[in-house]
Amino acid sequence: MLVCGTGLAGIGAAVAAARNGASVMAVDRMGFAGGFFTNIIGSAFDGFVYEETGKPVVGGLVFEMLERMGVIKPGQGPHLSYNVNGDFTEVEKHPGRVIPRTDPELFKRAADDVLTESGVRLLFHTQVSDVIVKGDRVDTVIVSNKDGLVAVRPKTVVDATGDGDVAAWAGCPYEKAESLQPMSLHFRIAFVELTFELRRKCAAVLEKARAKGKVGLYGGPWPATFSGRDIYFNVIRVPGDATDPDDWTHAEIQGRRDAWTMFELWKEELPEFKDAYFFTSGPTAGARESRRIVGDYTLTGDDIRQAKRQDDVVVLGAWRIDRHPEQETGYHEQPVVPPYDISYRTLLPQGIDNLWVAGRCHSATSEALASSRVTANAMGMGQAAGTAAAMASSAGVGGKGSREVPIGELQDRLLAADVILDSGLATGKSIIR
Repeated sequence: MLVCGTGLAGIGAAVAAARNGASVMAVDRMGFAGGFFTNIIGSAFDGFVYEETGKPVVGGLVFEMLERMGVIKPGQGPHLSYNVNGDFTEVEKHPGRVIPRTDPELFKRAADDVLTESGVRLLFHTQVSDVIVKGDRVDTVIVSNKDGLVAVRPKTVVDATGDGDVAAWAGCPYEKAESLQPMSLHFRIAFVELTFELRRKCAAVLEKARAKGKVGLYGGPWPATFSGRDIYFNVIRVPGDATDPDDWTHAEIQGRRDAWTMFELWKEELPEFKDAYFFTSGPTAGARESRRIVGDYTLTGDDIRQAKRQDDVVVLGAWRIDRHPEQETGYHEQPVVPPYDISYRTLLPQGIDNLWVAGRCHSATSEALASSRVTANAMGMGQAAGTAAAMASSAGVGGKGSREVPIGELQDRLLAADVILDSGLATGKSIIR
């Protein structure tokens, strides 16, 4: 089995598949796993909890990774109340809740450990380059690395590339929104202490600079801290399509320019930044939205708002409908939603029987993806896809197709791995399927 990408979805898929008996190779273009948390610099498992109660809606490997990073103690996961993330606007609302916090370097180590201990064969610095299809199956995936072009012939494949590269190159149908959510380059400032008041001051400086034409588009800002003596900023907005090399390059260059402009404005105007040091920008600019694969079922905004139940649920979602506007500045509306079901069918690209997708390229409308795209949901989708792919791989020489996997058995395996499939555990209104 081959897993393409080792972000949150890819880690979930590779570990789950290996633990369910598959022989797994996982490839990634970077020199480390972690996706959003490490490639871009992220601060928390968004989508992990239902924010009205603070109770988790995504369990499984998310619990394990929080344990491995020392955020929670083994076995505590289902029993604690959590903040939605580490943004100080949220911490201010619920100071007593646990922050499901990450750290880029801690997460790299935890990801290395969980993947290698599970028996996954990792190949970093390895880029998916092409796909060869025979009939209704992926026959060969071409990757490129220091060995040149290498042909991999897996029995099953999970596409966790974020952009749906494998599925798109295999000829599966996909969609793109006419107005994509903007790309972003995150950055980290050292030797400054984040407070509730400083967040407001940073926002005021940017608002004034925007009025004077000193800065262009930006979002938020949404600051968080890893150590208490640094600030990680999610604030850059650059319109573009991550599947377009020119757009991605522009996002990197413009993102660095904007980050330095903002840092210098804060350093000039705010005494809290007197000793501040521009520590790092993310290794890459990140995308919130690009290709959305057309699957056997498409998650919709109405499904989310109405908390529609699905017989083939494999992961829950509860993140707000967090759709960053492409051409607007500052904060945007983020409607809170109840916990909802994400169907197994959203992981199945049409036309191919041995391929699963997981993460922000799954089958959802652009509106629905604004909620389902985030980190905890991506890891949950990956865990479901990897478990299903392992079940298919073990079914004889040719293996079963993705649509032949018994849903009841898949759900039983997920539940045995501490995945949460009952939204009532978060809302207090348990459901009977």
